[in-house]
Amino acid sequence: MDFLVSGTIVSGFRIEEEIGRGSFGVVYKALQLNLERMVALKVLSDELARDSDFVDNFFREARLAASLSHPNIVQAFDAGATPEGIYYFAMELIEGETLESRIQRVGRMEPEAAVAVALKIAKALEYAWDRQKLTHGDIKPENIILNSSGEAKLADLGLAKTAYEERSGHLMVTPLYAPPEVVSGVPDFDPVKADIYSFGGTFYHMLAGVPPFNEDDPDKVMDMHLSVIPDSLAERFHVNSELSFITDRMLAKNPEERPLTWREIIDSLEAVDLTVPRLSKSTRRAPIASRAGSVSFFKKNRLTVT
Repeated sequence: MDFLVSGTIVSGFRIEEEIGRGSFGVVYKALQLNLERMVALKVLSDELARDSDFVDNFFREARLAASLSHPNIVQAFDAGATPEGIYYFAMELIEGETLESRIQRVGRMEPEAAVAVALKIAKALEYAWDRQKLTHGDIKPENIILNSSGEAKLADLGLAKTAYEERSGHLMVTPLYAPPEVVSGVPDFDPVKADIYSFGGTFYHMLAGVPPFNEDDPDKVMDMHLSVIPDSLAERFHVNSELSFITDRMLAKNPEERPLTWREIIDSLEAVDLTVPRLSKSTRRAPIASRAGSVSFFKKNRLTVT
């Protein structure tokens, strides 16, 4: 992946500095010259830029994402390509930190704060689905930004969705929050139910301070998503029993056992009585059979299932 130096002009955006890097590419702080505003400019990696199917999906989803306007979704501004083959996606620049950074810095979140963030993100996802039938495909703490005023913003909506689409027989997933049906290569899986699982893993991470399966080996984590029940939030971490039950449902191995819609999740979270301290009955979910196929490590923190 080529590094763009400060001062480089990319279709009317002047690169200021690099602010992030991942499997999709590099994110830069950039100045949109004609409007004199700062943006976050994501530039696709060389590998993805060579994949015509991915590029087609990239522009299709970027157009859909740009049509959304929600206070908890990072606004998409523009997407395009330069004659040199640089593919870019310009987004609202949020001054703040990712949810991942917040958890690393301060540890597990208080239930009230975790529910507040979760509700905002769930409402954003409900809006995206109702408005454009748009799912995310890569929900994780790294893709949730907390700004200086305390608002939560969901990033990469539309762009990340292509991560779960089949490309040359491969699927890309983020191990720590990977839905079992994606790991196992189930064809025609429900993308909303898959998002709900990843959202459940993110919510678990917020409440526990660690993800559901806190292992360094990505292969082991993927196997655990298929066959291991995460430690109970209520029993191990003394989290409110209702929150523990809601999280268990979102993390059900069988998609049919998860909540049906984002509205169901929103209603459940809004109805939680945070004065209830302990789990009163078992809410564990049964595992499913091991997946078919093999898993290999893909780049820094993604896997490709073949």
